[in-house]
Amino acid sequence: VDARQPPRAAVVASFAGVVGMAALLLSPNSAWDSIGILAALGGAVSMAIGSYLARRWQAAMPVLAFTGWQLLVGGGMLLPLALWLDPPLAALTLPQVGGYVYLCVFGAVLSYALWFRGLARLPTAAVASLGLLSPLTAVTLGWLWLDQAMRGQSLLGIVLVLDSILVVQVSMSQPQRAPKRAPLPQTT
Repeated sequence: VDARQPPRAAVVASFAGVVGMAALLLSPNSAWDSIGILAALGGAVSMAIGSYLARRWQAAMPVLAFTGWQLLVGGGMLLPLALWLDPPLAALTLPQVGGYVYLCVFGAVLSYALWFRGLARLPTAAVASLGLLSPLTAVTLGWLWLDQAMRGQSLLGIVLVLDSILVVQVSMSQPQRAPKRAPLPQTT
């Protein structure tokens, strides 16, 4: 598994990315919800553990097969809850089916296959920082396609997130420096 310690610049940039995400998503009307905060922290911990385990277990099978099993097992775990808690769906229209197919292919299969491929080939911190692109993409698409408002604070958040990802990627691509060793005692 990835034993490489992230450089200080990557750690600082990661925190800057979280601050940028807050600037992007929070507004003066935002209210803190303790259940939402706990769910977000639980999701982050789950993603971290899942990324660690995926990196450790992936070597035995091709990336696409590994991705398929991940999605099948994850969906299977959520299915009983969905059947129990969610009301039945109304009949779907053709555009809704098209949207669902798009999300399945690009939002799940392709994106997770690329994620697991990245975990197999790159330092974990470099791959993890790319997770910040998901909400950034959602906000940008909402602005472009749904005419959602983009405030100056949101633009600042986008710049901060993109800069943090860039710093993490650059710092993780640098060769790791060997730890300094004390000089050997001289014998006479």
